[in-house]
Amino acid sequence: MKLFKWDFLKIIRDWKVRILLVALFLFLASYSAFYQDRDLALPLEELRSEYEDTQQIFNAIPEDHFESARGQEIYDKLARQQSIIGMQRYILSEQEGNTVSGLESVVSDYVDQGLELAENRLFFYEADDFESQELLLSFMPSREEIENDLKILKYLKENNVDIDWNPLSPSLVLFNLINIVAGVFIFIIAAVFGADRFSRDQEFNWSISQGIPYSFAYQWRQRTFISWGLIWIITLSGIFVSYLLSTFYTDSGTLKYPVPLYAGEETVYISIMQYVLITVFMTMVLSYIIVKFSTGLSFVFRNIYLTITIAVAIFYLPYVIALTGSAAAWNPLLYLQIIPVLEGSWESLNNVTITKLLISMAVLYIIVEVVFHFVFKLIPTRTGKLERRKN
Repeated sequence: MKLFKWDFLKIIRDWKVRILLVALFLFLASYSAFYQDRDLALPLEELRSEYEDTQQIFNAIPEDHFESARGQEIYDKLARQQSIIGMQRYILSEQEGNTVSGLESVVSDYVDQGLELAENRLFFYEADDFESQELLLSFMPSREEIENDLKILKYLKENNVDIDWNPLSPSLVLFNLINIVAGVFIFIIAAVFGADRFSRDQEFNWSISQGIPYSFAYQWRQRTFISWGLIWIITLSGIFVSYLLSTFYTDSGTLKYPVPLYAGEETVYISIMQYVLITVFMTMVLSYIIVKFSTGLSFVFRNIYLTITIAVAIFYLPYVIALTGSAAAWNPLLYLQIIPVLEGSWESLNNVTITKLLISMAVLYIIVEVVFHFVFKLIPTRTGKLERRKN
């Protein structure tokens, strides 16, 4: 415990560490304020565009194509689609939820209407005997988009969640912040915090025992844990403050709102809270490995900038590995990026799953441990003007 306290005080008393921790907290805590300044399209505006597209369909398709039995069926569904979009626009403009208080019998429910709308659009894809099907589909979202819309709407209905009219709601701001933290951002932070540890020892002769009996491997693990702990205490605090501040801008949204998660073969929708817990857990594990790696590299190179450059550069390795084809799915280095796995960006490689992500992290941890086990034994060290003991 005394050694842990000694290392902790060494790290926390470093003015550079304190500045980094304060800067990290301020960036995360103020993210929601910066996000509010973004110019995002409201769902209401998107519905207006869809309404105009529906009007154009009637003008684009020749009238005689609607005269057949199939054409009349298509015409009725298009008319119904226009009516639904009009009611959905009104519901979103009122900003009350899935319907409008006192007008439930008139405007109905947004989610129920959305389900009907999606089913009608899928029907258009099946209407092969309609003469202007190709022209009709040119005004429609892709089949994949429609199927994803169905999944979202079914989730909203099953979990009794209101449609969110505001893309700047606290829950969606939190979702975007978590994705930023889980990207190259955490590599940079982990690399910066880990890169200075052993380098500082060499400069100020703190390791006067030269690893005996307080071994360099023990110092490495302990300092990794301290740096990693400080990073995540500040990161989680900053995320919480950011979410809290965003609730002052708007009271819409809920942590039960659905977001996509790639489940190996298809995209499923889970709540933002579930997504945050999954992503934060995996990012914490990966960041521990990166801090451990950069702390070890600082022992080897004694150069802060080289250590940071190498640690951050490995973030981009998955893009190189992805070029090797489907075999890349079994390469643990592919999983150095978490978000592409969760979003399904590596879907073309086949069998890229969260299970493999967890296994790969375990493999990467073991590799780092084994490599630096030999590094601390085989690489000669020098602490300032003090030579390693011969005996």
